[in-house]
Amino acid sequence: MPEISAIQFSRNFDSEIERCIRNHEALKVRREKGEGFVVIGESDWKSIEETLYLNQFPGLIASIREAAEESLSEGTPLEDIEW
Repeated sequence: MPEISAIQFSRNFDSEIERCIRNHEALKVRREKGEGFVVIGESDWKSIEETLYLNQFPGLIASIREAAEESLSEGTPLEDIEW
């Protein structure tokens, strides 16, 4: 993750924001005093939130990966699923 000082960030605010969004890349901003912060585009943040949400359910990610590797002919027909 690229890192810049808060002074550099404030001088180049618009271009740094645009770069984060365009490249889907987080930017770490260092401060002289206190904790730094990270800048990330909204769509990337939404993806992170979705991933965090899905990871709350044990085994779900492994199940999705397994299903993705399975051919459609190996799956269960929709009409055989009890809703």
